[in-house]
Amino acid sequence: MQNWRTRVFRTVGIAMAIGLFWAAWKPEAGEVFGGHDWLHYFAHFSVFAAFASVWTLGLPRIPTFAIAIGVVAFGFLHETFEITGHVHAFESTDALVDALGATVGVLVTRRFMASIIDPA
Repeated sequence: MQNWRTRVFRTVGIAMAIGLFWAAWKPEAGEVFGGHDWLHYFAHFSVFAAFASVWTLGLPRIPTFAIAIGVVAFGFLHETFEITGHVHAFESTDALVDALGATVGVLVTRRFMASIIDPA
């Protein structure tokens, strides 16, 4: 049986996924940070790190690698949807920054979870 925390994190993960799909379809979402490339990449990194962290907490029994692959794949899918929504070519740099954020989010969260369960 799931505890209430995992259900909450899964619900938040689903809400974040819906929000990311919505943002991929709205051209205005791509203009939030204007011409500041570093801020744009920081936003991608941070959002996908948080997204991965939420799913890691929501799926504690799923292997780290599987969660990372799932969130990285979602990041590439998100960037693919932006082709239509934002009317531009596939942004491979954004997808790689999303992947890096997802990987860091999963690893940091797993380390955090391990330190709570078995503090060294």
